[in-house]
Amino acid sequence: MRGRFLRAGLPLPSVIVDAAAVEEGKPSPVPYLRAAAQLGAEPSHCLVVEDAASGVQSGLRAGMTVWGVNTSVAVEGVHRHFNSLREAVPHILAFASGAPGDAAA
Repeated sequence: MRGRFLRAGLPLPSVIVDAAAVEEGKPSPVPYLRAAAQLGAEPSHCLVVEDAASGVQSGLRAGMTVWGVNTSVAVEGVHRHFNSLREAVPHILAFASGAPGDAAA
């Protein structure tokens, strides 16, 4: 995960919740809810960027905005789809800065 962020030019998040940090993994909402809690964020204000159906389901079950990346076809349920993380980066950064027009579409 760290390598993907760096290759895409994204800053590393201050909180990382990986499989070792939770007993229930994806598609359970637990990993994303734990990350939101550690950040002090409301789930409805969070953006999930996922490349796997189980991660999409996890984010949706957590009540978060979910964008799909790195797949040629959108995973069912995503709010937005990008063919690559690189394509999504400007939209992710705009979402993080609260720019209008980059909420779930």
